[in-house]
Amino acid sequence: MKTSRTLFLLLVAGLLLPACGWHAGLLAPGGARTVGVEIFETDRQLLERNLEPIVSEAITRALIDMVQTQLAAPQNADLVLRGEILNYNRRSGARNKDNELVETGLYVLLRASLVDRISGDVVVPAITRHGWSGYALTGDAPQNEAQTRLRVIDYVARTLVLDLFTARIPVAEATPFDLD
Repeated sequence: MKTSRTLFLLLVAGLLLPACGWHAGLLAPGGARTVGVEIFETDRQLLERNLEPIVSEAITRALIDMVQTQLAAPQNADLVLRGEILNYNRRSGARNKDNELVETGLYVLLRASLVDRISGDVVVPAITRHGWSGYALTGDAPQNEAQTRLRVIDYVARTLVLDLFTARIPVAEATPFDLD
């Protein structure tokens, strides 16, 4: 009887908590309600093509997963996440006794900031984050590289979003929602 009652109360709480607006997630600085992601710029010296949409998608996924704000088009958002791809390299890797490359890796370096769309003020100054990820060169080497690219970009994107939305805002500029 007691177990049934406890189960019933947990079920009711599980149904009512989302209805009252309770949810977890990082808050946007300054009480912003919407965030837009601009397509990341690429350093012109980078030779790798089509990184911009992959990085922007990873940043957007990280925002959806970790931040308690609505996504909006950058031209309509309260805050704009603006960034650039600074570096993308393959490392030389490991070789076997016959001097054949058997393992290599990818390095990604990104920088991003949060900007108030209306005023143009930088809300969170630029933060730079990087990541390495290795992969084996087997018969599936092109597939391994593509999966590794997604994995390392996703890791760096999540790290950037986490750091941008947990950055400390000076008390004079903070709203009550920003303070611990």
